[in-house]
Parts: sequence; structure tokens; C-alpha cells
Amino acid sequence: MGFVDDFTSFKLASPAGLVLIPTLGISAILSYYIIIGLYNITFHPLAKYPGPKSYGFTRLTWSLDVISGKSCFRLAALHDKYGEVVRIGPNELSYTNSKVWKEVFGSQPGGKPQMQKDPLHYQKHDKTPSLHVSGDADHTRMRRLIAHAFSDKALRDQEYIMQNYSSLLISRLREVSAGGTTVNIRQWYHWALFDLFGDLCYCEPFGCLRDGKSHPWVDIIGESIQAFAYIGLARRIPGLQKLLFKMMPKKKIEQAAWHTKFSSDLADKRMAMQTDRPDFMSFLLKYNDEKGLSIPEIRSNSNVLIPGGSETTGTFLAGTTWHLLKNPDKMKKLVQEVRGAFATQEEITVVKLNQLKYLTAVIEEGLRVYPPVPSNMPRSIPPEGATVCGKWVPGGTSVAIAPWPMFTSAANFSDPLSFIPERWLGDPLFAHDDRAAFQPFSSGPRNCIGKNLAYAEMRMVLAKMVWNFDLVLQPESENWFPHEMVVVWNIPPLHIKLIPVVREPAITVTES
Repeated sequence: MGFVDDFTSFKLASPAGLVLIPTLGISAILSYYIIIGLYNITFHPLAKYPGPKSYGFTRLTWSLDVISGKSCFRLAALHDKYGEVVRIGPNELSYTNSKVWKEVFGSQPGGKPQMQKDPLHYQKHDKTPSLHVSGDADHTRMRRLIAHAFSDKALRDQEYIMQNYSSLLISRLREVSAGGTTVNIRQWYHWALFDLFGDLCYCEPFGCLRDGKSHPWVDIIGESIQAFAYIGLARRIPGLQKLLFKMMPKKKIEQAAWHTKFSSDLADKRMAMQTDRPDFMSFLLKYNDEKGLSIPEIRSNSNVLIPGGSETTGTFLAGTTWHLLKNPDKMKKLVQEVRGAFATQEEITVVKLNQLKYLTAVIEEGLRVYPPVPSNMPRSIPPEGATVCGKWVPGGTSVAIAPWPMFTSAANFSDPLSFIPERWLGDPLFAHDDRAAFQPFSSGPRNCIGKNLAYAEMRMVLAKMVWNFDLVLQPESENWFPHEMVVVWNIPPLHIKLIPVVREPAITVTES
């Protein structure tokens, strides 16, 4: 035995033995993942669900789709091939059936708890709950209070703030486009919405419209949304998250820390103000009580409201502007309605805009063909399992809807990839559209709390744009869409020329 032990020690200590050790380790790891993968496509409870075997075998396949920036297009193609439900990971299903909005995202029957957001996909910025990520009790408590800031009364009180920034946007665009200079309208939309939400959240605009340049926070917000998506991908593969953090550039870590501190400081500064100005914080503080929000929760929620309101609405405006410019007949109808409804810009109000049917149809269609958040929104099936679309789904399964594949599915909408506002106006060609599939602000108890405010902003900015300018798409932006996305769209510049509308001055008749 001594000879054998000595020989074994010699082999392991030799160069050949040193090479053998990591080789065996790698082989063992690969064998483990292969065995797990084979189990996933043969004996796993989801093995009989349709989808490519490569997606059921390993989560890495779908993760690579996300990293590629083309995941929503890839997912739409999978649904076209496999139907209303597709297995996109060992433990993940994607649906385009409208029933999922009610069955998974809606309130559960019999007082059962809501189906929770998938914790591997949604993450808190810190340990403080917010409307974005929280349990049922915290979410209900916080939403009850924050809802005051988005009530009809709040919207009426806040209208003058929206009017100020939408008018400032028009004024600045007149200046920068003078002489026929083209503008990147995507950039100006985002600046306007970021300034507006900075003022609504913190009583402090960021000066983007005034200065004609981005505030550092604008770029960091966009990057942080996608950074959290990559972290979410890593969390689904054991051991990868720690490696990702080690590989993350120091600059990104510093930006994340700056982002958190900057938003918290702004919230603290606003809370210290003595004012009844009708912004978000005034409603939060007015109705706060012993069951209300703690100081950290106010900071956390105000941090969520900025990207939730500015990034998404600015994205919508860019996408809808491009679709209108690619469909001149639709743009003509919108222009005729808006310019026919208002003699002066001062007449453009939230109440009057609500009465413009074609404008509303344009907004609905814009949200359908270019939803600001096109990617997966997964929920976790509770431990006891649940029936989804008539089929039993085991507990712990991640069930998702991705708005872009859902909204552009031929099973849900006629001529789904075309921009046709008339489908929302009773055109019989679209009588069989499944409108229940269209939920651009999500559905159920956790739908977007700022829906009414968003519609008001979209109507006002879009109406003032076409009332003041003729818009001309520039050649370099003809093929602006489709483009890549990771959670949200990676929006390229959208170059247009703005031609101010010349109106005859009103003639005043006086009696002689």
C-alpha cells in the first residue's frame, strides 16, 4: 500500500497530475450541468410545454437572447411558431394569451395572496420596500398613500406644471430648429419629461431643457435599468452573480452609489421644504400617518417614480412620433383634429384633450406597437400551483408576459405590425381584435399607479408638437425601428426637421 500511496502522490505532484486536477473539476461541472439539462427536457414538470429544447435544457439560451438586445423579437418569433405559451427556460413560461392578465396578474379569488413578482427578476435597490418591489401588505399600505398624488384632484392641481414644461419644450425647439437645423427629438422628449418629473418629485427641475443638455442622472438611470437586468440574468445561474460583481467596472459601482445618494438627498431636501405646492411630495406628506411611509420608504419610492415616469413617457413619444411620420395619412388626420380643435396654444388643456378621439387612438396604437417596456414581466406561481389558461402550472414556475410579443401577436390583433389608430375607433376590420390583451400599464393590483398622469402628459406634448410644427423625418432616421432593447428600448437618435406653423393673425372687428 505504501508504494501505491507514494505513486499516487507522485502522479498528483507531477506536471501531468497538476493538469489533471482542473481538468477533472471542469469535467465534473460540465457533467453536472449536462445531467441537470437532460432532466430539464425529459422529466421536469414543464418538459411537455412547447418550445425549443435548447431553452428547456439551460437558462443560458434565453439569457443570451436578452444580452443580444433582440429578446422581444426572438420571443415573438417563438410564439408565432409554438403558440400562446412557450417554455423559455427550465422553469419559465411566456404567454401571449390575454387570460394571463387576469389569472396571474389580477387579484386572486377567495382572498388568496397575489402572485408575487419573480424575485430573481425584480430587485430592490436596497432593503427598503417600494411600489416596485414589496410584499402584499407593504404594497397595499404604500399604494393607498401614494395614490393621493395621482388622484384626479392632484392631476388638476398639477396641470399648470405640465403646461409650463410642455410649453418650454416647444419654445426651446423653436430656438434650436431655427434656420432648418434638424433636432434629435428623442433627446428633447426625454429632457422635457425628466425636468417635469424632477419638479413633480422634488420641486427641482434638472435644467435639461434650459441648458439643452443632459443631467448626469439621465444617463445613469438608463444604464442602471439595464445593469439590474444583467444582474437578474446572473442570479438565475448559480455562482455567476458573484463573478459578475467582481467583473463589474469600478465606475459602475461608483455611479450606483452616487445615484442612490443623489436621489435620497433630493428627497430629504424636498421633505424639509415648507410649501403646499401640489407636487408628489406634498400629497405624500399631507396624508402620511402612523400607517404611512417611513423616511427611507419615501426616498425609495421617489427614486422609483423618476425613471418610471420620465423614461417610459419619453420613450413612448419618440416611438409614436416615428410611426406617425412613417404613416403620413395618420399624421394628417391627427394634425387636422388638433389644429381644428384649438385656435391658440393656451386652449390646449387636459380636459379638452380628453375629447380628441383620434389623438386618443394614436396614443393607444403607439403604446401597442411601441410599448415603452417591451420585455418580460414575470410572476411566480405560488407553492401550491395554479391553473393558467386551462392548464395546471406547478408552484415556483416563473410565468411572464412580454408586452411587445403580446401586443403584436396575430392571434390577438389583425394586421398586428401596422400602425393603424382606426382599430381603436370602431373600424369593423378590427372587430375581432382581443383588446383584453392590450394592457400597456400592466394589470391588477400592481398596475401602474401613474397611468392617468402619463396619458395627460402624452396627450399634451404630442398635441402641442403637431399644433406648433410640421414634422419631417430625416433620411438617417428612416429605419429608426426596429432597434435593440434590454428591459427598455435602446433608443437611437431620432432626427427630424421642425417647420413652424404660420398662422394668420386673428382679425378684430370694431364698431364704427
